[in-house]
Parts: sequence; C-alpha cells; structure tokens
Amino acid sequence: MMSRFRYLLPHIGLIIAASAAFSMSTLFSSVKPVLLTQFMNEVGFKAGLSGWLVAAPFIGISLATFVVAKALERYSYRRIISCAGLLLVACQILNSLFFSYAFSTLLLQLLSGISVGVLMGVTSSFIARSNSAGTLFGLVDMIGVLLMSFMVAGASMATEKSGVAGGFMFSVILSVVFWLAMFVYKHKAVSDLQDQSVSENNKMTFKVSLRPVVIILMGVLFVTFSGQGFAFMFTIATNLGMNFEESGNSIGLILFLSAFACLVGGMCSARFGPEKPLLCAFIVCAIGWTVAINSTSPTIFLIGLFPAICALQFSFPVLLSLTGTLDSQGKWAAVATPLLTSGFAWAAVLSGQVVEAWGVNSLAVTTQVGMVICSLLLVLSVRLSGSNTSIAKILR
Repeated sequence: MMSRFRYLLPHIGLIIAASAAFSMSTLFSSVKPVLLTQFMNEVGFKAGLSGWLVAAPFIGISLATFVVAKALERYSYRRIISCAGLLLVACQILNSLFFSYAFSTLLLQLLSGISVGVLMGVTSSFIARSNSAGTLFGLVDMIGVLLMSFMVAGASMATEKSGVAGGFMFSVILSVVFWLAMFVYKHKAVSDLQDQSVSENNKMTFKVSLRPVVIILMGVLFVTFSGQGFAFMFTIATNLGMNFEESGNSIGLILFLSAFACLVGGMCSARFGPEKPLLCAFIVCAIGWTVAINSTSPTIFLIGLFPAICALQFSFPVLLSLTGTLDSQGKWAAVATPLLTSGFAWAAVLSGQVVEAWGVNSLAVTTQVGMVICSLLLVLSVRLSGSNTSIAKILR
C-alpha cells in the first residue's frame, strides 16, 4: 500500500492541479441547489428558468469538449489555464452584479462552464496517460468532493446572508483560489516537429466507435438522472422544515463522508472491473433517491440521501477510468470528462421541467427509469467489448 502511494508522489503537481479543476466543477454543484431555490424566491424566476440558469455552467463544460483537444495541440498548459481561469473569474464577478437579468446570467454561466471544462479536460488527459489512472481519478474526485462538503455549507451561509449575489461572490473567491493552485503543475506544450508528428499520428488513431459512445452516453445519463434529486435537495429539505443553514450543514456532512466513496470506487474498479460496481451503484442510487424524495421527515430524508450521493461519488471515477482505457493517448478521457460533468446540467434542466409539470415527488420515478436505462446501456457496453465477465452472465 505504501509503495502504491510512493508511486503517486511524482504526480503530486498533477493531483493538485486536477483536484483544483475538478473542485471548480463541484463548486458549481455546491451553489446550484441554493441558487436554484434562491432564484425562485428572490428574483421570482420559475423553476424551469431557474433550472436552466444553474445548469448553464455544466452545459458550458460539455461544450468545452470541442475546445480542449485543439487547445492541447496548440497552446502550453500555462497559457491554457491562464486564459480559461481569467475568463471564469471575470464571468462570476459579472454574475454577482447582473444576476437579475436572465439572458446575461445564462451567457455568463455558459462561458464559466466552458472555462472549467477546458481546465478539467486538460488535466484529465494527463491523468489518463499515467499508469495509475484509476487511482488518480479516484483520489482527485475524492478531494473535489471533500472540498464540496465545505463549499455546500459555505454557499448556503453566503446565500442566506446576501442572496444570489452572495452565492456568486462565494464562487468568485473560491475560483481564484483553485485557479492559482493549478499553476503548481508544470507541463510543456507540444513544440517540436517530432512531438507534432506524434500528435498527428494520435489524431489519426482516434477513431469513433460504438462502444465509447455507449459508455459516455451511459455516464452522462447516470449523472443526469442521479443528479435530479441533488438539484432539488434543498427544496426538499425546506419543505420538511429545515432552514438553509441546518440543511447546508447536514448535507455538507453527508458530502464529506461520501467523498471517500470516490476512492473506494477507483479501488473497486481496479479489482473487480467497472461493470459490477456500476450495476450496484445504479441499484443503490435508485433506492436512495426514492427514499429521500418521498421522505416525510428530515431524518428519513438524510438517511436516503446518504447512499444516493455515495452512489454518484462512487461511480464517477469508475466511469472516468473506464473511458481512460478506450485509447492510449487519453483523448477519450479528455472528451468524456466534460461530457460526463455536463450530466449535472441536464439534471437541473430535466428536474426543473419535471417538478414544474408533476411536482417534486415525481423525481423518484424519473430517477428509477433513468437507472433502468443506464443498466441496459451497461449490458450493451459489455457485449460490445466481447468480454466474458461474470457480469455479462448476470445481465444476459
């Protein structure tokens, strides 16, 4: 075990940088539920529009898929993070001033997400090229979620004291901190003709096939459907009589404990393969959210919320390491990371529409349907791999 961690020491700079990039994404997740509720209460936006506004950063993260590969080929790591980080901070400052204007907020949130998506994609590409991608992804995701547990509580307090503006200023401060942390990692861009030739060869071997598409689609749908309840968990807590500070502290503690599920997910994937851990996570997710969403007391709500959130944290590094095995250059991982994270966007959008049409309790049913779909895609991905694993027999 100690030799395993000693092997990680040369990657410490990358771990810090990637953790900072992933934490920017979890920052969006931290402020999302409180901003969604506050947009409705303070500004008067409807649930559907509020869902789009808090989802926009994750939509922007998915759009970064079309930027990150080209950026890696043409620019140095330092230049990429300098430009993307500066854009992120500027957009969040403007959001704190003009949040009452839906169109400008939507645009600024999209640009913020594109910035974070580029930062995540770049660091994910470097992780995927390492010999311990699963462990690194699990460790980085765990750090991001551990920080998220504190960010949820901080965002709740900032929003309760200063409303939407306070939530965005909270994002500004942490974005600056995470951005500066990314400069710890040093990496040179492709500069000489030999490396450029290798890059061109890599582009030629990066072919789109059905299995990577199925795996990424499964990951996006899992994050989408499992994230529906996450988007409205503060609303559910409020309906059960909990205030922002109380619910923020309780949910923050759950996120802190669930962060260790990220590392467990990476270890389980390395030992048992990705299929069985993912299937278990799908089942636990459906049960947990069903209990939490239909709860009649804060205690039952928190009891159901814990396994539901753990299932999401557990699965994310499993999905990332799985995409890292699809090619040797880390290109699928660079593409998949923003797309998987974009599931949080579709979760906010979908949940907003579902709640507006049928109410909060209907999120339990849509989550169950989503987990069934993810399980079917898991079956398909196993069959496309030609693997003769036990999970294939179980799901046959």
